[in-house]
Amino acid sequence: MKEIFQLEYVLGKVSQNVLWNALSTSDGLACWFADKVEEKENIFTFHWGRSEQSAQMLLSKANSHVRYRWEDEEDNRCYFEMRISVSEISEDVTLTITDFSESSDDLKDLTDWWNIQIDQLQKALGM
Repeated sequence: MKEIFQLEYVLGKVSQNVLWNALSTSDGLACWFADKVEEKENIFTFHWGRSEQSAQMLLSKANSHVRYRWEDEEDNRCYFEMRISVSEISEDVTLTITDFSESSDDLKDLTDWWNIQIDQLQKALGM
């Protein structure tokens, strides 16, 4: 059974609108998440080299959070979510990733993968 986990990334002073676009649109996701992204009726197809994987956008709230579920995921309770929050004190933007792993090895691999992806996101945002 898969276990839920969360990763938190403090992005600093970044526009919520720009970040939201990077998380929720095919053009935005193609800048950091995959080589190419196509969207049709809330189904996003992500291309990495010669491989591709599709995910359905399950829910989204502008400038807040977006949730996707891989089309080939057998467990309907599993998804990945990206949530934006802003500190009232520092006004720093934090991105929280929620995902699911199958084992401790899988958790390490997914954490490494997300770290690389968020590094790409920061570069795409000019950080």
